[in-house]
Amino acid sequence: MNKYYVSQYLNVIDLEDSSLLFNGINGCIDAVSRKLGDSLRGKDATALSFLPPQDLELLAKRGHLTTLPPETEWARFKEFAAALHSRRERQTTQGGIMLLMSYNCNLACKYCYQQEHRPHKSKAVMTEKFVEDLFERHISSVLPGIELKNTEISFYGGEPFLPANLPVIRKALSYAKRYGMPSRAISNATQIDGMLNIFGAGPGKVNYVQVSLDGDRELHDKSRIPASGEGTFDKIIANIALMIKQGTHVNIRLNLDRRTLASIPNLVNELKSRNILGAPNASIYASPLHDNVAEVDTTHFMDAGELSAKVFDLGIDMEHPVSLRANDMSYLFKLEKGLGLMQTSFCMQTIQNTLVVDPFGDLYGCFEEAGYADKRVGHISESGVDLFQLRKTYKTRHIANMDECVKCPVALACGGQCGVRCRAVTGDLFKPNCDGIKNTILQGLKLAYQKRLKNGATPARTNEAATRSVHG
Repeated sequence: MNKYYVSQYLNVIDLEDSSLLFNGINGCIDAVSRKLGDSLRGKDATALSFLPPQDLELLAKRGHLTTLPPETEWARFKEFAAALHSRRERQTTQGGIMLLMSYNCNLACKYCYQQEHRPHKSKAVMTEKFVEDLFERHISSVLPGIELKNTEISFYGGEPFLPANLPVIRKALSYAKRYGMPSRAISNATQIDGMLNIFGAGPGKVNYVQVSLDGDRELHDKSRIPASGEGTFDKIIANIALMIKQGTHVNIRLNLDRRTLASIPNLVNELKSRNILGAPNASIYASPLHDNVAEVDTTHFMDAGELSAKVFDLGIDMEHPVSLRANDMSYLFKLEKGLGLMQTSFCMQTIQNTLVVDPFGDLYGCFEEAGYADKRVGHISESGVDLFQLRKTYKTRHIANMDECVKCPVALACGGQCGVRCRAVTGDLFKPNCDGIKNTILQGLKLAYQKRLKNGATPARTNEAATRSVHG
């Protein structure tokens, strides 16, 4: 008879009168009795003694039990994660170019992580010639192995939609139209009414724009302000409505801390009254303010879990970190074969199939690092593209190379978190700063399960009387 151990990658999520078992390697999810969930939570093998052989076999088949002792299971997982990441890299066919056309911005937000660059980088503005050379001569070196038809263009800043940037935007959109590339942007939306014809659906238009608000009118106008100090809220809301009318999808990001959260019901009501929320091409989500590269006042900041809990308490119908996780992980309940969890790294910094290009020709693996010379991963000049050692270093930042992540039961749903923030907090690119992410992931999975049951799904029975399989 096999000797079983509780998997080190088993997660137990408490429900009202039962528990969810979630395997952090294969993604299998099973609803079980609270008694069984509590017994397995401590990963104590003696808790298995009351289970009959057929139930042990079933739990092992689902991955919740294993015949491997902990040290061996961790070693096997590290090998598996490394192989999975290598496969992800080989199969990467989609990419992106973020055009940071200028570090200039017409606002002076106190928490902006680019505020340090403005005094010495604000004179440079990207040229049409540079964009032409980028797409005609250099793109295969910047994004090797990725075809233009599989590339996305993003406009970034500073504020990308300043009038001085318009010639470059039009030039880039001509390539987007030629190759069928989607185009996105991150903008404060204060200047958009002056160039409305570049927005819309389809190739050659700006298809998607993320716009940030810092609360209702009163709070926002104290935070996101130009040098003149005049309010921007009404102008931004009007321009959001214009983009929606043009057919561009607008995603409203609410930058929140403990001081601004209470204003959100008022803001939501106003957006609904303006026919913004409810439009098919508009969405909204709450995101906690954070500090990564720049040093800002973090006194009133909160993490993703606290923000989600407060949004729940306010009863606001809005996406937040937990609900976004629920959306992302809901596919696991329908998956019948294949790999369930594959996030071996966190973002663009590692795979580097998307790079930021600034007006100096500098390349960055992360948009929050743009402008910091020591964080460049390459440079474009007339003679060609030089890629730096940091690019190779970043490409090694995945969970198989991070000891804490190898032993984490949600590593493949997390990817090791943001490298920029981890380095800023811990001083080490390869040391994670988890910041409650495990709880956010598990709460997201719980919410996805609750939504599934609310929509009428009935988990199928398995051999174990107290167990209900909800996977497959």
